[in-house]
Amino acid sequence: MAPSSSLLTDSPQRPVLLIFTSASSTQRVEIDQLLEKAQTVLNPTVKIMRVSETTHPEVVRSFGFTSLPAFVLLQQGLELWRYSGPVDNPELFHQMDQTFLKTH
Repeated sequence: MAPSSSLLTDSPQRPVLLIFTSASSTQRVEIDQLLEKAQTVLNPTVKIMRVSETTHPEVVRSFGFTSLPAFVLLQQGLELWRYSGPVDNPELFHQMDQTFLKTH
């Protein structure tokens, strides 16, 4: 009998929310507050990762954003949702909720 791979037997990967940030310290505070809220609402169903423009400029550029902060929800390599704009937009969490409900 052939050995089984954990990649094949594990349940589907959970979605990953990438949060793209700039070097701005003001924006960093806003994002930290948003992350805290998002983690209480979304964990453990969504893995949340921050991608800093300072640390990973090539990754940020590869997504083609014209402004930061920006958000992308991925699941198994497929982009399910994206948003770019202010984090204080009440529509942001509404869109996230609607998107996450569709994935679960």
